[in-house]
Amino acid sequence: MELARSADFLCRKILEIQPGENVVIYADSATDPRVVQATAAAIYAIGAHPVVLWYETRGDIDLPPPPPVEAAVLAADLVIEYAVAYLVHSAMWAKAREKGIPMKCLTGMNADMMIRCINPDNYEKMQEFGRAYNEVLRRAKSGFRVTSPAGTDITFKAYTPEELKERLARYRRAVAAGRRRRGGMLGGQGMFPAKANTVNGTIVFDGAIWPPAEVGAIKEPIEMKVKDGVVTEIVSDHPEARIVKNWFAHFHDPDAYSIVHISTGFNPGVKRITGDTVEDERVFGCVEIGIGMASPQKPCHTDGIILHPSIWVDDELIEKDGIFVEPTLKKLAKELG
Repeated sequence: MELARSADFLCRKILEIQPGENVVIYADSATDPRVVQATAAAIYAIGAHPVVLWYETRGDIDLPPPPPVEAAVLAADLVIEYAVAYLVHSAMWAKAREKGIPMKCLTGMNADMMIRCINPDNYEKMQEFGRAYNEVLRRAKSGFRVTSPAGTDITFKAYTPEELKERLARYRRAVAAGRRRRGGMLGGQGMFPAKANTVNGTIVFDGAIWPPAEVGAIKEPIEMKVKDGVVTEIVSDHPEARIVKNWFAHFHDPDAYSIVHISTGFNPGVKRITGDTVEDERVFGCVEIGIGMASPQKPCHTDGIILHPSIWVDDELIEKDGIFVEPTLKKLAKELG
């Protein structure tokens, strides 16, 4: 019952699926079938047409799916991705975006995660927190600093008012076209309005990093040195760190080491690391860093999680050791539980 409720909320309220629409759901063999079935049933109950595609799990992210998957996606009114080996940076996604098809990435979603992370009881309050958090970040005149008990200490510059205005204008155009309003990612994450190529310092991932598929939830922290937005050294040398080093190295591409985004998680349904990246990125209060300038030609992207961070906006401390201390955010976080 709880799963059906979350699936219905996803389809009716978040995705705003309309009667008569053709909605493609694609999943690989690692996907939880309960989520796919509940979503298809919710789509059908609206009067839309669920089209469900299953295929084998590929060995890495963003590898081309079987041709019939792309054909169906490009004929859809809306697409939901549940495949564990996600395709966000693939040529198929690029073509779908070019056509203006809303694409919702819910990679690796399972039944337990859906009930906790797509919760009708707190979704609107979570969105309110996200809006407030974005307003706090936009106060930055110079930049940001992130530290953590595990050893993270990085600084990076904010967008100028002119740059931020242009980015917001592009976002609003996408919302108006329906691509961002009905597409995008799982709720509960906010991106720093920052220049990724200005990140300098030390990153220590102590929550999770995925891919590579052999890691996920981290047993030992993984330390990296960063200069001007590029990972210059993976300092740690334990087994998990060596797996990560080899994963980066096998691309033979300097772009694999480029930081591309920095975000904060605030989904109240995520209290701990599980090893599922779509969930781990939204651990309440965490900082997530995406590394790897992926494209359809090179699927080199990974996401790492920093737990219990402290965050400064210019000289203002807004989060301390994973607890939001900025007054508005503190109040909203308390209301979210």
